[in-house]
Parts: sequence; C-alpha cells; structure tokens
Amino acid sequence: MMSPDPHHQIAPPVILIVDDEPDFLRGLSRSVPRALNCSILTAESAAQALKLLAQSPVEVLLTDVRMPDMDGMKLLEEVGSTSPWTTVVIMTGYATIDLAVQAIKKGAYDFLQKPFKPDQINRVLEKAIQHNNLIKENIRLKSRLSSMDATTRLVGNSAGIRKVLNAIHTVAALNVTVLLRGESGTGKDLAARYIHMLSPRANLPMVTVNCPAIPESLLESELFGHVKGAFTGAESDRRGLMKEASGSTLFLDEIGDISPTIQTKLLRLIQEKEIKPLGSSSSRSVDVRIIASTNRDLEAKIADGSFREDLFYRLNVVTIRMPQLQEIREDILLLAKHFMKQAASEFGLVPKQISGEAIRYLIDQAWPGNIRQLKNAVQKAMIFSTGTNLQVRDFIEDLQQDPGRELPSAAGPGPYRELRDKLVADFTTQYLLNAMERNAGNISAAARESDLERQHFQQLLRKHDIDPNRFRANRKN
Repeated sequence: MMSPDPHHQIAPPVILIVDDEPDFLRGLSRSVPRALNCSILTAESAAQALKLLAQSPVEVLLTDVRMPDMDGMKLLEEVGSTSPWTTVVIMTGYATIDLAVQAIKKGAYDFLQKPFKPDQINRVLEKAIQHNNLIKENIRLKSRLSSMDATTRLVGNSAGIRKVLNAIHTVAALNVTVLLRGESGTGKDLAARYIHMLSPRANLPMVTVNCPAIPESLLESELFGHVKGAFTGAESDRRGLMKEASGSTLFLDEIGDISPTIQTKLLRLIQEKEIKPLGSSSSRSVDVRIIASTNRDLEAKIADGSFREDLFYRLNVVTIRMPQLQEIREDILLLAKHFMKQAASEFGLVPKQISGEAIRYLIDQAWPGNIRQLKNAVQKAMIFSTGTNLQVRDFIEDLQQDPGRELPSAAGPGPYRELRDKLVADFTTQYLLNAMERNAGNISAAARESDLERQHFQQLLRKHDIDPNRFRANRKN
C-alpha cells in the first residue's frame, strides 16, 4: 500500500468514484473535474477500488452503498484500515437515518442521498478535499515532529511555552514573515528552526545570519551578493545568502542591529521578492521566507530614527514573543532533565538524577541569561559532579552571587513583576560591572568568566548602558 508523501502536495487532487452503474460513473466523471479541478478515477466494484487505492494515493473516495460482493459500508471499513488518509463520502438511493449514522460512526466524512444535483455533489466533494488537506497537513506535521532531534525541540508545558508552540504550529505552513522577540537566551533561534522544520520548505536547509557577528562593511555583500569588481577584492561573483536561501527559510538573528542601508535593501526584498547584488545594475528574483529575531526595543529604535518603521511593519506580520525563564519557572524541572539527558548523550556521561533541593534552588535563581544559562549550568554540573544525583552544591559555585554584596530591597510595597524585574536588572548591572572591573574592560575575558557567549555579553552591556572603555584605563601596559 502506497502512502502519501507528507512533504509533497498532490495537484490536482484525485477522486475515486465507486458505483456498479456504468452510466452513472460516466456522468460524474465528466461533470466533477470541470467544477473542482481534480482528477477522476472510477471503479465498478469495491474490489477494483481497493486495487486502485493500493497503486496510488487518493484524496477522496465517493462510493455507493449497494454493490455486489462487497458493499460500500464494508469498503469504508477496509479503507479506514488500509488508507486512513483518504476521505470517504457515502452515497445511496436507499437512505435512512440509521444508515447515515452508521456510516459517520465508521469514519465517513459525509453522506449523500441519490439523486442529487450537480452543485450539491460538488459542494460536498469540495469540502471533502479541504478536509483531506487538513489530514495530510497533520500527517506532515507529525512526520516533521518525529524526525526532529532533541536539539531542535522546544521543551516545556507552561502556559507561556504552550502559547509559543500554538503560534508556531499555526504559522509554520504559511508563507508569512515571522518576528521572534525576547531577551537573549530565550530560545529564539530554536523557535526559528522549529518553524522551518514544520514548514513546506523543510526539505532545504535553513540559512542563518547572525547579523551583529558580521561587520557592517561585509554584511551587505554576504546577504545580497556582489558582482566581480564591485569593490576592491571582489575577484569573482558571489551569490549571497539571500540567493542561497531561495526556496528555503532565511533566519536573520538580531535584526535590530542592522544598518539603515541593509534595512532599505531588506525592505525591497520583502516587498518585491528581488535583490540587487552589489555592483549589479539588474535585480534578481528570490523565493525566500524571512524569520527575524531581536532582543531590542524596535519601537524605541523607530522613535530615535535608527530603525525603519516601514520595515518594522513588514517584519511584524506575525510576532511571537519568547518568555523569559523567570516567567516559565514551572518548566525548569522539565528543562533541567532535558539538558541532563542531552549532556549525557553529547559528552558520553553516565545518566544522573537531580535532587528536589537542587530543583528548588534552580527555580529560585534570577536567570539573567535565561534558558541558555540554565543549559550551561546543567551541563557543567553533569560534567563535574561526582555523585549519581545532582545536588545544590553542584550548581551553587556557578550561580552564586558576589559575596558581600546586598541585593536591592524588594520587600517594599509595589507590583510584584515590577519589583522582580528591578531586582533582576539591578543584579545583572552589578554583575556586569564587577566582571568588567575584574577583567579591565576585556569583553572576551569577562564573557568567558561569566560562561556567556561574547555576543550575548556585549548585548547585555548595551542593554544596561555599560561602556567597556571606562574600565580599560586600568589595563596594565
């Protein structure tokens, strides 16, 4: 039995009509395709229909009930077990309420009584095709989900994560631009991969561009390509990442940091579906889906003129906000166990458990680095712990606050979220100041000490208005 390829959309849809009256079959096979833009197969018996189903997928099966050898109800049962992706519509000239109820209970999508008018049968078959598209989409999504490895999955059962997952499942199959917003370490890159993997473009690899990591002078050429001689050193044509991503997904990570020049060209891409390489006088069409992410306040950047408002609205077709770890604390146990299992597999470690005290300790932390920081802490604990269970002591050295420094008071009156956010912001600011002081303004060294990526550390410095240059005067020559 052949099953439909969940990555391939059959066009036009195939309808198999089964009836032991040849004249009736000929009449329907002539009228239905013109109205529904479909292909028609016919069979004069249930046995012949099953042979056709075994040879190729069929979207909709329209079958009579009364037929010799095997009736339509028995055929319905056979199709339900051998071709569950086929939508079945029952028709008969001897309709009763009991028969209709029985057919629906056995899995029929609809029930028609003969004789029927052409517009009536066409409406029913059109809805059956739409229903079948939903079935195939569900098969495709399940196939994608089952093929994802642990590094591609979003883990969590909190309301915040369920909201993100629902949004991803809704937009993944749609060719719309998606903007992922949230602080560093909240999993925006993971959400982007998840959207791509569930999309019809998943047969091609997603192309990722870390916008702040590429110098502004090179970013335009990297994205849009260039022609030979466009600038000094351009010794040959370069396609650019936009062209490389044609037919697939382009993930622009931290798009809030791109220059006005890049913003203008990106706007043209989204509006016109075309790009103009550096040094070229002609444009080239591209078929690319854009997913962008940012931890910046784009509305504030629009207000100060550093981000184009028209580009923002083009990117903001669908916005998915990734929650901070402190907002989904109920997921910390799930996440910790997920990262423990991942670390055991990745590093060849003996699987371990985690104590209740350690989980409570993790839940109580501020997590300025969000899920990424939790992952790093769990991996370190898995590597260096000598016991079979992870304990508080396995995390406390990595996560403890600077000794002797009092936390800002959060005991006074005021909204919980506001006081909590202030507490976290004050802690992060002080942590960054201490790290930069100890390392004399060396961002790379401070990032390594903090177990954060250099880019993430820089973003935190910008967010908390800390200038590294103020610490560099203390460097020894």
